[in-house]
Amino acid sequence: MGRIGITLKMFDNGGQIRIIEAFLAISVMFSALVLTAPMSSTPDLEKQGTLKKIGTQVLIKLDNNGTLGKLIEGGNWTALKQSMDLFLPAGVFYNMTIYDENMQRVNTQEVSNSNQEGSEAVVIQYLCATQSSDTHFYTIKLQLAWPK
Repeated sequence: MGRIGITLKMFDNGGQIRIIEAFLAISVMFSALVLTAPMSSTPDLEKQGTLKKIGTQVLIKLDNNGTLGKLIEGGNWTALKQSMDLFLPAGVFYNMTIYDENMQRVNTQEVSNSNQEGSEAVVIQYLCATQSSDTHFYTIKLQLAWPK
């Protein structure tokens, strides 16, 4: 009788171990799914919204006192690039293209801090009017992206 009691007791522990093993396996699979979900390649809409806000605020800040229009009219692309570098947060890639009323490209030099190939960029279009005696209108196309 002693032997049968020992055998039954071993089977009871084996069932408990199988339940714990199954629980651990489910936990590992669930955690693998949770950890890989943020690594998907879909664009992060919150980051894109943040970039649009940042870019729009920078353009408004530059245009607020007429600086943006003066830099464009004077063709001072180096100063415009330096202003963008100063106002944009570190690590944000940008590329700016400026068009006149006829949608002809105005900037003869690139106003950019890097090559954005492979990055998911947001595009901001901004209309700038100069504050000179004969007003000119410029359309600014600003592309912003976070590094990958």
